[in-house]
Amino acid sequence: MEKFLDYFVPEWYVLDLAIDKHKKTIGGVVTVFGAVKAETVKFHAVGLGVDFVKIDGKMLEKQDFECGNGVLTLFKVPRSVSSIEVGYHGSLNENMQGAYLSTYEREGQTETIVATQFESHYAREAFPCIDEPAAKAVFELTITTPDKDDIILANTPEVFEKYHLGHTSLRSSVPRGFQGRSAKLMVLDGTFSKTFEPTPRMSTYLLAFVIGKFHGKTIKNAHGVEITTYAALNQDVEAVDFANEVAARSLEFYDDNFGVKYPLAKLTQVALPDFEAGAMENWGLVTYRESMLLAGDSATLDTKKGVALTVAHELSHQWFGDLVTMRWWDDLWLNESFASVMEYYAVDYIYPEYKIWENFFCGDALAALKRDCLSGVQSVHQDVNDPAEIATLFDPAIVYAKGARLMLMVIRMMGWGEFCNGVKEYFEEHAYGNTVGDDLWACLNKYARFEVGEMMHGFIDRPGYPVVTAEAEDFTKFAQKRFLVDGEMEESSWNLPEIREDMSGHYVLDLSEDEFDARLKRFEKLGLEEKLRLLIDRDLLSKTELVASGSLVPLVDKFRDEESAAVWNIIATIVSGLKIFFATGSQEELRYKKFIKTLVKPGLARVGLKTCDGDDENTIRLRAILIALDFYASAFRKDGAGQENLKELAKMYDPELRKIDPEIRNDVLDAKLFLEPECFEEFLAAYKKEADPELKFDLLMAMTLTGDLENVKKMIGLLSDLETVKPQDQFHLFIYLYRNPLAKDLAFSWLKEYWEFVKEFSGDKSLDNYPRYTAGTVKTEEDFKAWREFFEPMADEPALKRATEVGCNEIRARLELIARDRDGVTKAVEKADII
Repeated sequence: MEKFLDYFVPEWYVLDLAIDKHKKTIGGVVTVFGAVKAETVKFHAVGLGVDFVKIDGKMLEKQDFECGNGVLTLFKVPRSVSSIEVGYHGSLNENMQGAYLSTYEREGQTETIVATQFESHYAREAFPCIDEPAAKAVFELTITTPDKDDIILANTPEVFEKYHLGHTSLRSSVPRGFQGRSAKLMVLDGTFSKTFEPTPRMSTYLLAFVIGKFHGKTIKNAHGVEITTYAALNQDVEAVDFANEVAARSLEFYDDNFGVKYPLAKLTQVALPDFEAGAMENWGLVTYRESMLLAGDSATLDTKKGVALTVAHELSHQWFGDLVTMRWWDDLWLNESFASVMEYYAVDYIYPEYKIWENFFCGDALAALKRDCLSGVQSVHQDVNDPAEIATLFDPAIVYAKGARLMLMVIRMMGWGEFCNGVKEYFEEHAYGNTVGDDLWACLNKYARFEVGEMMHGFIDRPGYPVVTAEAEDFTKFAQKRFLVDGEMEESSWNLPEIREDMSGHYVLDLSEDEFDARLKRFEKLGLEEKLRLLIDRDLLSKTELVASGSLVPLVDKFRDEESAAVWNIIATIVSGLKIFFATGSQEELRYKKFIKTLVKPGLARVGLKTCDGDDENTIRLRAILIALDFYASAFRKDGAGQENLKELAKMYDPELRKIDPEIRNDVLDAKLFLEPECFEEFLAAYKKEADPELKFDLLMAMTLTGDLENVKKMIGLLSDLETVKPQDQFHLFIYLYRNPLAKDLAFSWLKEYWEFVKEFSGDKSLDNYPRYTAGTVKTEEDFKAWREFFEPMADEPALKRATEVGCNEIRARLELIARDRDGVTKAVEKADII
């Protein structure tokens, strides 16, 4: 793949940008100082028009450069040239990448924000540059806008601002050691300019700016870093307090453990109304979805956990990703795998009462195991040969979750202290530079008792993981095969210095029936991680011929009186997985729902439906799990029986939604709308006017669970109504409707009809969600045929190829499993005691 860094090495960008959100324009003058390496110089410039080009202040003739197909090419450039100056113009888009527009409603008025999302390769849509992670440079930014009342934010603190009363020419400073003139930008009457301190040496994808009307709060942490968190004016400013607290303490934690201080004077966080990803680690200016940053006084425990993890994740990137950056996108995991495990260490340190590691074991670790046992899945380290392939790297179950589990495996084997010693050396040796995985392994090896690189290459460079069978007591000797649920298990092996029965090792333990039963008999004496592994591994093995799925029914039945939310989380996963064996609306399904009602009855009687004073984290989580299972077992029963809990929850509804207990508000809304479909319009009206992201999401999800066909049709209509449901939330709306048996066919028909529309507003990172997550729900040959007919013709598109291939393999494996084990599961449910 061609690298533009081979032609020119940038050292310093002077960016004088004029941005007008009303005209939806961006442009200006970019001056790049650096070293010419070849006669031809190329810059990325997607969707931009070039007005002029100068080299060392001399204007080029039109025949000396060309701009087309997203590339600005300069011909016959002397090696002696040190500065290249480009005047250009472009547009602000609305697809949440590059420099884009975001809006929110306040007091009947629409407020517009300009924001950026440059990861992975979208800086090129905002200004001409060498948009490659290894092309690190300093950025000196000046922004001119017609809106003097707007707040303008960037990576670094502002150093100068000016309100222009007449035609003015701005000139930025020339960096030391460079010759030539800096950029000039003509600005007009009534405009407002702000200039920011030069950034540290960093990659283009980390540059950021935000323009708009916000309010926020500022604090300083114990190490003197100024932290400010902003929200749109229609949000409660108090909702930023929690994020400020998490940021302050996370930076302290990383300072102390990484041994290298946070290198900037300030940290700014901004909640954006429109944002494709959860958050983005721009150095010193971290941007978030509102739901990932804001947590007011009524925020649920789950929301606070999510905000804490997201903030801690992005701030670990300020070191791992920003200070030290992967050389190319094939090593994206160097950023994401590290941050995805550090977030848990940081939050566990700040809020030990959250028991946050239970979320990791029941969430990320399980997701990695389920995804990584399919043929065709990507490896953590993945070659990139086309820009369109970059977006496909961000598989949350692999690059994030599997990578995090592998890092945890290393940390547990090394010990936290020794691991931090290696990380400190890594940061000190490679600060402001670019690395590959072996650079990290080399630093860690000095403090490990095993060859870190040898072990990790086996897991990082190829997909999959082993199923381990003991050949001696306590796994001191063992055999391995690649664990696959969609094919013959391959003879293969991984470098495993030790086998642990906790949740850190990325493998499945295949216990004999006697060994499994022995552990089950002393279940209460096992550590929590051992309990979780025992159940998770058993569930995974049941997807193969090694363990019969029917054996899971009596297994989960043993846990009626279990009080651990983490254990119940896995029980719920197993129970949900068994749904595939029952046709919707069948007598067998009804019997299974009665079994689930029986399973959860003791626990619900114990914890109750309402949040009580003094409830701990475990009780709050356990209640949520049990109510969700009870809803499935009750809501869609044609006989209407067993809906007492739904009726009790519906009675807790209050039209003043903020008066509903936030910890069970989603359950109350679900029950109310299911039992009283006529409330739909009330819910929809509340959704349209609500600004709080948590409450807004609760309303949307409740509407997707409706059991009324007319309401389903109204929800399908919202899929193409981007004024009511923002593009960032559209996929969630679609996939929840797709999972609703009553809405599934209508949702898929909509997707087929509106696919071009979906492609227009979906960011590159989101498009493959459609084949990936729809594949997870298909359980009939008829649905598989419809799925293939739609997605397989797109299998050659880089953004969809892998998700389509893996989706096919996943569905085939599921259909084979259903055919193989349906009778056994049905008979097991028939034998189960049902109250």
